[in-house]
Amino acid sequence: GGMKFSLPSRELIADCVETMVQAHCFDGMICIPNCDKIVPGMLMGTVRCSIPTVFVSGGPMEAGTMPDGKKVDLVDVFAGAAAKQQGKLTSEQLLALERAGCPTCGSCSGLFTANSMNCLCEALGLALPMNGTLLATSAERKRLFRRAAERIVEMVLQFDKLGEGYGLLPREIVTSESVDNAMILDLAMGGSTNTVLHMLAIAREAQVDYDLERIHQLSCRVPNLCRVSPSSRYHVEDVHNAGGIHTILGSVLRGRPGVLHLDCRTVSGKTLGENIEEYDVR
Repeated sequence: GGMKFSLPSRELIADCVETMVQAHCFDGMICIPNCDKIVPGMLMGTVRCSIPTVFVSGGPMEAGTMPDGKKVDLVDVFAGAAAKQQGKLTSEQLLALERAGCPTCGSCSGLFTANSMNCLCEALGLALPMNGTLLATSAERKRLFRRAAERIVEMVLQFDKLGEGYGLLPREIVTSESVDNAMILDLAMGGSTNTVLHMLAIAREAQVDYDLERIHQLSCRVPNLCRVSPSSRYHVEDVHNAGGIHTILGSVLRGRPGVLHLDCRTVSGKTLGENIEEYDVR
């Protein structure tokens, strides 16, 4: 029964964001999502209110390590519980798995809904580079929070000067082109299928005409470049160490020139193309 409340809870989160922004007349906002429906719920509320906003997630957790050195995560614990019921795993083995599976704070270390959406925020343009992949426990994640705090102050002051046509309001950032960029990343890195559900809802809140057929057309053009848990033994920390989101986008750019919309603006103050140039590590 609980899963029937999954999407209604997303709508509640969007309403909470709208309520706080409107009730307190915020000039700008930093959203700190992490798990599951919180990311899309906050994105929906953000485009609804459309004030200067930066997303900076709590970050992914580290993968767990078993005594034999095998890397594990939440899905391994789920699979272990089923294996124990079938008599393929002892209680002691399952306990060892449970103790190793989620070793630190952060969103679960595979490419599930939270990590997928936090990575997509970078491609969409509402988060600073590295938002999706920097570990929750790293000192760099703290520096990212500091950068987001400095950036939102700059954005609010800039908006006060420029007013309409400022270019970095959420509804100006979330366009059919930037949603394309987010879905291209999703296809290239094999993110959670829930992203489709959420990106369509976010586009609708932004009054952007976007549908499944458009995602299908992109999927015919964009190859799946990498696999991350639960599709492989790699975790989000490995994606980060391999260069993160902008390196994946850089690979798309080299292999499928013309498919990404490089001139889309992002909260970094630069375009997606400029961010790829700066953060694409080969």
